[in-house]
Amino acid sequence: MYHYYIIGNLPIRVTCNDVEIPFRAEIVDTASKSFVRDLSLIPKIVDDADYKQIDQTTFRNACLALGVAAI
Repeated sequence: MYHYYIIGNLPIRVTCNDVEIPFRAEIVDTASKSFVRDLSLIPKIVDDADYKQIDQTTFRNACLALGVAAI
């Protein structure tokens, strides 16, 4: 199961297990126009109000706006 977030203009995809525990986070690397894993994002998403949860369509559009294919 995926949850989608955005910080500034950077979309983030978080993968959760069956009981909603996040175990992977991927964020856009604007230099390489691809996604990179960044596990340090998981605690920040939980604790930081700057990370906004978004739906899959908004996530896809944010990726396309940066020239990155949504994963």
